[in-house]
Amino acid sequence: MGLFKQFKHTKNTLKNGEKQEQLVDPPDIPTFPVSLDMKKNLRYVKETLHYTEDLVEKTLKTALPGSLHLFYIETMSDTEKLSSNLYQKLKSIDTETELHRTLQDMDSAKIVHLSDAVSELLSGKSILLLEGKNHCYILSTNSVIKRDVSEPDNEQVIRGSHSGFIENIGVNIQLVRNLISHPSLIVNYSTLGELSRTKTAMLYMDGRADPEVVEEIKRRLKKIKVDKLMNNGVIEEYMEDNIYSLFPQYISTERADRAALNLLDGRVLIMTDGDPTVLVLPVTFFSFFQSTDDYNSRWVAGNFFRLIRVISFLLAVTLPGIYIAIISFHYEIIPFGMTYVIKDAVEHIPYPPLVEAMIMELTLELIREAGIRLPTPIGQTIGIVGGLVIGDAVVNAGFISSIMIIVVALTAISSFVVPVHEMSMAMRLLRYPVMIMASILGFLGIVFCLTIYLIHLCKLTSIGKPFFYPFAPLDGKGLLNRFIRLPHTVHLDKKQNQSQKSSGSSKSQ
Repeated sequence: MGLFKQFKHTKNTLKNGEKQEQLVDPPDIPTFPVSLDMKKNLRYVKETLHYTEDLVEKTLKTALPGSLHLFYIETMSDTEKLSSNLYQKLKSIDTETELHRTLQDMDSAKIVHLSDAVSELLSGKSILLLEGKNHCYILSTNSVIKRDVSEPDNEQVIRGSHSGFIENIGVNIQLVRNLISHPSLIVNYSTLGELSRTKTAMLYMDGRADPEVVEEIKRRLKKIKVDKLMNNGVIEEYMEDNIYSLFPQYISTERADRAALNLLDGRVLIMTDGDPTVLVLPVTFFSFFQSTDDYNSRWVAGNFFRLIRVISFLLAVTLPGIYIAIISFHYEIIPFGMTYVIKDAVEHIPYPPLVEAMIMELTLELIREAGIRLPTPIGQTIGIVGGLVIGDAVVNAGFISSIMIIVVALTAISSFVVPVHEMSMAMRLLRYPVMIMASILGFLGIVFCLTIYLIHLCKLTSIGKPFFYPFAPLDGKGLLNRFIRLPHTVHLDKKQNQSQKSSGSSKSQ
């Protein structure tokens, strides 16, 4: 079965200007041409769908010789549209020419293989069979269930667009096209999942996206052979160059403006029908610290926020390890005035700092997971009350020092500053090896662990592109563009200077 093909057309010749339907590769349904024997056609449709009880068959009598047989799945078709519009038009037909004209107005397509028609029936369309004809018609009677476009809860911004993706792939593509009205925006469809038959789309800008990256993503999509695909989770693993790395090699977003900005930067989007998140590929490590707020705010504020995010990443990964190293090995660097305060806080704790930190980190993860799984009002209560009650109780009982509570709280806050959830998850996992090495070797263990992370980042790739660019390989201009958000007027001045130079050179010629 060929995946990632654009919708292919039926090969039969159409008459009277009838519209030709675009069909995705059908599921594993035996090929069956429309027969002149109506009983065979009716039996084939019912047997292929295993006589499912939501399959509806209607027989319509008209002035034409023979009857019209209409099939649709009532749970996927717009029954109100069928009863109020379609039935009345078909019953009033007197001639075959009038039938063709009516079908054209109904956005129909002529099909010669009933197996292709059944695959379309599963997507909510209807089949119209005519006695004595070796073809049938597909009618667009889909019932589309979708929620309103709203701002994503996980990626809220102060300024800028508040439009987020929903579970309908057509609406999501429309949101992107509303922001990028340019003919170079290309959409390629594919169908994944042998049973789920999930529609996916790949979007990229021709002339901006790297052709090698586009072809590599297409190749990886073709390799996906699964029974079901309900979201982007399966696609994410196929798109990662190193699935065992703790660092995510893609960005998922629910914001239409962020997706559009990445398209204009030459990246590729992957959408899945039924999933409001969109995958962005390829990415670099520093892409995770950029937000749409950086471009909606003044450039000074945008640069300050980026710096805060990088510092937060370092704190989230190393702060518990630094505390463990100081208490266990390097207490001599503690200022004299703080020595007695820290001594009073930790001297009665019955276990070493590593165990203390592990207990608090795991407790915080439990509270976080409970807050997510419970209904929103209860989840918020668990997060606030649970944290306060447990924190106060363990300090009063002498199980955990008050300084450790402060360290863990700062670490948790720092992990939430990064705007991409996947990197936030990675930060929470990366701190545990740092804590263990700090308890064994002190600061040397922290440096050793960070060196291993750095080597891994330098070797990591995203769709074949360096993940730690512009540091590996080193690119001076790339460093400026990645870390500093220059004023928009500077970029405009550069473009104007380039255009003036090019126009001047053309005049001199």
